[in-house]
Amino acid sequence: MAELEEITLRSVLHRTARYFGNNEALVDAHNRYTYAETLDLVQRTAALLHSLGVRKGDRVALMTLPSPVHVIALFGIIELGAIPVTLHAREKASVLAKVLTRLMPRTLIYYETLADTVGELRQLMPEITSFVCARSGTEEKVAVDDLCIPDDLHRFELDFEPMPIAASDTAAIVLTSGTTGVPKGVMHSHRGMVEGARGAVYPFQLGPFSCLVNLFTTSFMGWYNVTLPFINVGGKLVFMEQWDPAAYLQKMADEKATFCFLVPTMWRMLLKLPVEDYDLSSIGLAGFAGEVMDTATLRAIRERICTNVINAYGTTETGTSAGTVMFSDDLLKEDKIQSIGKPMLNSEARVIIPGGDMDDEVPPGEEGEIIIRGPSRAVQMWNDPALSRKVFRGDWWYSGDLGHLDDEGYLYIHGRVDDMIITGGINVLPAPIEEVMLSHDQVSECAVVGLPDPEWGQRVTAFVIASHEELTADHLHDHAQASDLPNYQRPKEFRFVTELPRGSSGKTSRKTLREQAIAAES
Repeated sequence: MAELEEITLRSVLHRTARYFGNNEALVDAHNRYTYAETLDLVQRTAALLHSLGVRKGDRVALMTLPSPVHVIALFGIIELGAIPVTLHAREKASVLAKVLTRLMPRTLIYYETLADTVGELRQLMPEITSFVCARSGTEEKVAVDDLCIPDDLHRFELDFEPMPIAASDTAAIVLTSGTTGVPKGVMHSHRGMVEGARGAVYPFQLGPFSCLVNLFTTSFMGWYNVTLPFINVGGKLVFMEQWDPAAYLQKMADEKATFCFLVPTMWRMLLKLPVEDYDLSSIGLAGFAGEVMDTATLRAIRERICTNVINAYGTTETGTSAGTVMFSDDLLKEDKIQSIGKPMLNSEARVIIPGGDMDDEVPPGEEGEIIIRGPSRAVQMWNDPALSRKVFRGDWWYSGDLGHLDDEGYLYIHGRVDDMIITGGINVLPAPIEEVMLSHDQVSECAVVGLPDPEWGQRVTAFVIASHEELTADHLHDHAQASDLPNYQRPKEFRFVTELPRGSSGKTSRKTLREQAIAAES
């Protein structure tokens, strides 16, 4: 009996192009490609890369923005059995060089508007043997001497059979989204990424006529989490390079988006606009992830966008289907509103004694470290076996997130172990405080950290972006006093800022905020 062919990301795209070839696949302001056209361009890209010496197992770096050409380049790399790694495109060349030194890619594919940064990298990284430009399709082209995707693809044809790929082979290296230090490479197998693409279909309610306006950063695991499920079912992906709430609303209306998925910060910006002026009747599902959602914004999403809302939790290490999900009916339960849900299909979450093993579970309601296992979990960290042994133990990933499970199996995340504020000897987590401050109608964003204090060890400090100039610290103090927060959780200090530091994924970085505040005081 012949063995069944293993399903890989390469075979996923081939299957979709076979059965849904005429479906629109990739769209941006300048291009519209069907799945048949996409596969043709992907295979030509593979031939181009092969001509430059790229072979199975080689790393190929991408510095590309959300666009069809990013997908084409990414799957062109995968077609050869090479390993894509997408860089944080907005980083400085000096930081990127450190990442590239760790990864040692053979080739770098870069977006034409990033040519200046790439010029610096050519000097810093002579080990990279070839560079390829990726064009977005704009009329004003940046002059480059490198081969370009898609402009030069007509010169290449995949006239050979690429090397076989096993499901256990590395499909991609995804960089962590930290804002300090050199981002680490998280290795995902083809099996894991395919399982993630499968597992997300049911919570995302996807089919071949689904449509998403996708503006997730290409280097962020969230990009894979929402992109691969659509490619798996033959849905349409519409890309925007930059976040513009009004343009996003118009794009959803024009393309008849069926799914709207944003981080809470983006939702709050979007809902400041007159969303009722746009035809969003095609949207059947709204979703959020990445940060704690305040109840006022959740209510506004239901009332103004779509009554069907989900909350997904996942990380660079868990992939798509090893995370958790809160379905719409879950979010209707007021006593569960702070939960991030239950594990997705064939996944499991436990809460253990921090620093313990998988069997050191704490009772329901008790706080501990969240550990997760599931089919889309990453396999190891690139070039860091010591860290791999620390965070990947057996089938489990040790998250470093604090949380608890309730007696019905709902998971609650309290924050990072290193986000914990210890004030007067009492452990305080920032999320519940931020929830209270965001309930003030003149607060648009808030982040709470602990700053050094000679009396208390750390003082609870709230950094606030106000939506009205008349808001004062006294107003916020009174608001906190009137809340259910115990005295030790109420902020001792309020600081007004115009922006909060964010990681490459768009999430607020309390760690960076705390470090910046301490540096400013010293």
